[in-house]
Amino acid sequence: MNSPHPEPLQLQTQQQREAAQWARNRPSLIVDIGLGLLFFIVGKVTGNLTTAALVGAGAGLAVVVVQRFVKADLLGGLAMFGVFTLLLSAGFSLWFQDERMVQLKGSILGVLIASLILADALLNRGRYFGARLARYLIGMPVDARRLALGMALLGLTMAGLNLLATHWLSKDAWLFYTTFVDAPLAMVLGFGVFRFARPAG
Repeated sequence: MNSPHPEPLQLQTQQQREAAQWARNRPSLIVDIGLGLLFFIVGKVTGNLTTAALVGAGAGLAVVVVQRFVKADLLGGLAMFGVFTLLLSAGFSLWFQDERMVQLKGSILGVLIASLILADALLNRGRYFGARLARYLIGMPVDARRLALGMALLGLTMAGLNLLATHWLSKDAWLFYTTFVDAPLAMVLGFGVFRFARPAG
């Protein structure tokens, strides 16, 4: 009769695999957090969201260049999205010459990305975005299609909350929200998405 619990050797192998996966994801996670903090710090010090967006975009491009010369995966998982959002913020700021567009970037980009992820879920069974996001769910079996669908709905929710924050909060309060509230809130809601993403049955 098979034991419901993994054998010690199987458990050790699984732990080693999870540790290796975490080690592979750690550089990109550090890059993603670092770019977000850089945007906040420059925004607070200068009081100018346009400057913060331009500095962040420059830092993001520097990471892309550095990636060509190092073996560590600096842009895996969601870090590349972080670089892309900083570039988009800078582009919005320069094109419209309006700090409000930097604030609305989160909502506009959120809807665009959520739409892409939703299309991946509905048309491609989550094979691109769903499978890529699953890299962060170490040791947790997930259905890529359900994960992509849940993340798309989460993205639309966070885009709506950012829109409300942009209209109802001051610039400083919005900067605090987008740096220290938005991501933790998304993580909390994400746990619900992860539960939903477990394979059916």
